[in-house]
Amino acid sequence: MKKNLEYLYNKKLCPKIILAVCLLLTATACGKNKEDEKITAYRDSMTTCYETIASSASALDAINPSANSAVTDMLTQLDQINTAFQDMAALEVPEEYSSIESMADDAAYYMSEASRLYHEAFADGGYLPAVGSEAKSKYTTAMNYLSYIGDILMGEIPEGDEVTVTIIY
Repeated sequence: MKKNLEYLYNKKLCPKIILAVCLLLTATACGKNKEDEKITAYRDSMTTCYETIASSASALDAINPSANSAVTDMLTQLDQINTAFQDMAALEVPEEYSSIESMADDAAYYMSEASRLYHEAFADGGYLPAVGSEAKSKYTTAMNYLSYIGDILMGEIPEGDEVTVTIIY
C-alpha cells in the first residue's frame, strides 16, 4: 500500500501537478476578470457613443430653422452623430453582446448614408426634397438600430418591424 501512496505522491510529479492546477485556476480567474473588463470597457465605450449621439441630437432639436446658420449647424451635428456611429461600429464586441456587432455595423452604414444624403440635399444652397426624404429615412433607420442596441445592452429583447429575434438554447 505504501508503494501506491508513494506513486500518487511522487515528489517530482506532485509539484508539477499542483503548479498546473494553480496556473489553470489563475488563468480561469484571470480570464473571467479579463472578460469582465472587456465587457465593462465595451459598455463604457457604448455609453460614450450614446452620450455623444444624445448631445448632438439635442443640439439638432435646438437649431432655429430660420437662422442663417441652420443648415450648417444641422450638417455639423449630423457629422458628429455619424462619427459616433462609426466609432460604435468599430468597437470590439465582447462575446456576451455578439448580436450587437452586425446591428452596430448596419446602424453605422445607415447613419453614414443619412449624413451623405443630407449634405447632398442641401448642396449649393438649395434643397432637394426627394434626397432629403431619403436621408430622413436612413436617419430614422439608424436611430432604430441604436434603440435596439440599447435594448440589448439593458437586457431587454428589442421589438420592431426590422427585428428578428433568435433564441438559442
